[in-house]
Amino acid sequence: MKKNPINEEIENLDEPLVYEIEDLIRITKFKEDMLKEYFLHDPRILRWQRRGKARGKRVWLAKETRNAIREIMLNEWPS
Repeated sequence: MKKNPINEEIENLDEPLVYEIEDLIRITKFKEDMLKEYFLHDPRILRWQRRGKARGKRVWLAKETRNAIREIMLNEWPS
């Protein structure tokens, strides 16, 4: 059965729209300096970073950032 797009949007309301640095630390279990070294300078992560003002708080689009982190870990880290 095909999902109704409106119902699908309502189901996704529980998921965050953006992550703050604290969210990324909690999700990855990395300390902030390691997170910056391994992920936050990568162009695949930078493209999803947003700031409200020039010196404002940084946030990252949640779904896209999560997928980019997964891609980096799966494809570039040794298993």
